Amino acid sequence: MANIIQKLYNSGLKWRFILLEWVIILLVAYGYSAKTLLDFNPRQLQQTGEQNNNAIGPLLVEIGVTRYGQIPLWNPFMQTGYPYIGDLLGHFWSPLATIPAMIWGGINGMKVAVFIAFILAGLGQWYLGQVLGLRGIFRLWSSLTFMLSGGLALLWRLGWFELLVGAVWFPWAFASFWSALHLKNRSSLVYCAISVVMILFAGGGYYPFYLLGSSSILLLVAYLTSKRDMRKHMLPRAIVIALLVVGLAAVMLLPIYNNYRLTVRLAGPDAAQTGSQPILYALMNYLIAVPEWLNANILGTANGWNWFYLGPLSIVALIFLVPAFRHRRYRPALLAMVSLTTFLLLWMANRYPPVKYIYNWIDFLYNLRFPQRLLIIASSSLLVVCGLSIQLIYYDIRKRSKQYSISLKSQNNEFSPILSMNGIVTFAFFLSLLFSVNDTYRVNKGVAFGAHSLDLVSFEALSWLKKYDPSLYYTDLGGGLYFWSWDPAAYELEMPIINDNDQVERLASTYQQSSDDSPFIATPKYQFLQSDQPPGPGAQLVNDIEGYQLWYYPDALPFAFIVSNDAIIAGVKMDHSKAIPEQVSYDGPNRVNVVAESDSKSDQLVVLVSNFPGWKLLIDGKPAILTPVNYYLGAKPLPGKHTYTFIFDSPLYHLGLLITLYSIYIASLVVLSEFLPLRMALLTLFKKRNSTNQN
Repeated sequence: MANIIQKLYNSGLKWRFILLEWVIILLVAYGYSAKTLLDFNPRQLQQTGEQNNNAIGPLLVEIGVTRYGQIPLWNPFMQTGYPYIGDLLGHFWSPLATIPAMIWGGINGMKVAVFIAFILAGLGQWYLGQVLGLRGIFRLWSSLTFMLSGGLALLWRLGWFELLVGAVWFPWAFASFWSALHLKNRSSLVYCAISVVMILFAGGGYYPFYLLGSSSILLLVAYLTSKRDMRKHMLPRAIVIALLVVGLAAVMLLPIYNNYRLTVRLAGPDAAQTGSQPILYALMNYLIAVPEWLNANILGTANGWNWFYLGPLSIVALIFLVPAFRHRRYRPALLAMVSLTTFLLLWMANRYPPVKYIYNWIDFLYNLRFPQRLLIIASSSLLVVCGLSIQLIYYDIRKRSKQYSISLKSQNNEFSPILSMNGIVTFAFFLSLLFSVNDTYRVNKGVAFGAHSLDLVSFEALSWLKKYDPSLYYTDLGGGLYFWSWDPAAYELEMPIINDNDQVERLASTYQQSSDDSPFIATPKYQFLQSDQPPGPGAQLVNDIEGYQLWYYPDALPFAFIVSNDAIIAGVKMDHSKAIPEQVSYDGPNRVNVVAESDSKSDQLVVLVSNFPGWKLLIDGKPAILTPVNYYLGAKPLPGKHTYTFIFDSPLYHLGLLITLYSIYIASLVVLSEFLPLRMALLTLFKKRNSTNQN
């Protein structure tokens, strides 16, 4: 009995230390980022990069879910509409990105999501260290350093929201995959699949390729370093994880099919692989803390995208790697993390042999741009390698110093020990790790967080226009010099911006809409320009707001109109005066309502929203046939006055959602099945107790 009590006490003591480490991670994250990210002012957002433009996703959540109760399948405010549900950069299905936006709104929700992301980065790295054998202060050092790493700081500085909320899940994925390969329980497969899906749902673009390569390396190392009876289970378990990932992510993956075949990639292959560096140069990125390095353009770096500071200890610790391999117990973990780090660094150095030859063999790989981002992922495995190396050299030194202590003479000329060498060694290592974390904290905090204030003029100008003309129309912000900082105001006011072209892909139909044979095209009704920018032909000045001139274009087509079929002739530009404007409004991101009146069977209703598979039509609430015109939404109007409701409701989305829900059901059963024996044992015990009481 005393034995059991002692074990429980030791277990409780262990959990107390673990909880202490988690609390430290939370407190450091709070001190690091709370001042900037938890101000809860919807008019404040950092302006050091593309924060405004990447606030589109959280703002769509606020508009769709909070205001209209709709999942935003369509983005009606970008160009003439874009299928958001199939956007490679969309992150609606990431709970880390979406739930905060639902609770605190788009801007504040975005900041809260980033704050939580930093915490998840620290906890995920802690979990990875725990799985691979890091303990105590070494595990805490690894987790804090990754959370405070320059790569994650860079992502927020540049405003790459979806990349940040995806990158923090990589340590979770590495740890859970390694665990799932070495365990025989079923729940570990589910936990691993969830970690991977969290990365996919963040919309990180190239992240699926990083995951595929990294998991292949981990699987290979796990196979080579395991016993024969364990090896036979690894590949089947990896396949099950992959199937679970596909099933859980189907709601996102299936709609991407339509986007792939009906969109045009704006950015072509990067034959130069800008940002690729030799490995030795790349490792210098982890050491350089000079502010000018952020915008340096030397040693193969990409201008403005080179900040990955981890501190000197992250590289110096590698000198202990060779002696660390003497510890047989830690060899598989060390080999796995060394192999993964080397693989990611080689991939980053793809402009040079040997990876260069693979790229020349598989041309598709040149579409994967910004290879320096691999340094962010590689920092996770590198820190585990360094942490294990420091930990194991600490064990060696501590073992050798057990017999030594520092003593002083007492008054009676006798020597008495006052400090053991073990204590001195431990204190020295603790100070080294503490100074390293403090250095990383101080350096990267200045890079990650800067001035934060939205463009208040944009809210003033667009609010004035909204009151001046509350109808639905397209607005142009800046012509060829798009005003990116105006995005939050435009979305908050639900104003479609026709020249918002900052996308990886664009609908192929938009090029066909503007071809020479096109009879008409959507154009802006209003345009904001700086005072030194000339307006287009026929523009009329409406107002001047804080140096921004508002121009009106009387020849712009109405957002929705009825026109005779005779006026729509390919190759002949339609006379705008023949377009009869109709009452039109958005009812959430996925619905366009038009109230139109017609007295001729030869008329055509046109709504200047891009057509795409998934749009359907209701006339007075009854299903009707959609008749697109020039790749815009359209309908054959009925005689008299009727309500035409265009709804974007992709069948592939519903199929994907069904598969995802069914996969969640299966995953839940798998996890619960492991707890059923415990539940049955508790029920049996409860029944016996009842029968005893009755007797």
